[in-house]
Amino acid sequence: PLVTISPAEVSATRHLIGLSISELAEQLRVSRMSVHDWERGKFTPREGLVSDLLALREAHDRALDELADYHEAQGGIIELPAEPMPQGWYRALGARLLDQYPDAMLEWAE
Repeated sequence: PLVTISPAEVSATRHLIGLSISELAEQLRVSRMSVHDWERGKFTPREGLVSDLLALREAHDRALDELADYHEAQGGIIELPAEPMPQGWYRALGARLLDQYPDAMLEWAE
């Protein structure tokens, strides 16, 4: 079956994983304008790019699961890195973790 994604799903996924249009374009190796056009519904990303976008979402979900597992096992302060992904990626991870575990304590790793 053909893998498709709506403009709203592209935008929602991008926001969920904490990337700007430019950052998502860089991750997918496309132009900023391509992502902008996908979100406006002017064009649809080809199937391989949809798969790449969904793989980024899955990577974000796995990172969230790792943070949740750490929180449940260790407690204490969870250090969020500032790289190698853009900082928004980690802010979004922290927000998603706090949504699940309001008692979690976060800080930036040095």
